[in-house]
Amino acid sequence: MIGNNMKKLIIVCDDKTEKYANFLRQLISLKDDTEDEVLGIKDGTVDVVVWKEKHYSDNMATISSKVHILFLGNGKVSKNEFNSSMKMYYDQFGMTYGWLGNRGVIRVTTGIEDEEEYNKFAKLYSGYGLNFEKIDFRNFSKTVADTVDKKANGLFSKNKFSKAAIAAGGLVADVAVGGIVGGTVVSVYRQKKMKQQQYQTLIVAFYREGLAKFLEE
Repeated sequence: MIGNNMKKLIIVCDDKTEKYANFLRQLISLKDDTEDEVLGIKDGTVDVVVWKEKHYSDNMATISSKVHILFLGNGKVSKNEFNSSMKMYYDQFGMTYGWLGNRGVIRVTTGIEDEEEYNKFAKLYSGYGLNFEKIDFRNFSKTVADTVDKKANGLFSKNKFSKAAIAAGGLVADVAVGGIVGGTVVSVYRQKKMKQQQYQTLIVAFYREGLAKFLEE
């Protein structure tokens, strides 16, 4: 039974963000407060569940208006719930969270553009005690040439580039191959790795700095 002072939180996610929703649920369930400090939210004051988007859509009509709901990721339901009236309380390195009343959104909107920006991001996640393997940003032309040489599991199967074309500047910055931003190619693997780091960092940032404020609404 949920106590009178217990707050109810539903985290709504899709298949891509389910593991991050579970990560946030795990953080909330931690007994991590000390005599001198409350981390995130006071231990034992939040009843949290994780719902997939379909489950939410099937049951939304029965949800009390007093329940706090956090939409995680860029799924269809999350996009429908987001509106321009929501105040974004956190927005950096492509990571955002915000809310209006007891409806909130938390999501990664873009990747990180270059190595300098990524190094700033690395300082941020290190400050949260996260110890990720740093992503290696390499030279644009060299990266494409190396990938063509190795044929990299067909990443470039739809875009056949030669070393000669690369050397002659035959590629323009807006060609979308695995992700090109400001002249830097980031492989599909690296993009995925970066997004994982962004989401994990964002979850910790929200837990520590945003969750209590959100639940006060």
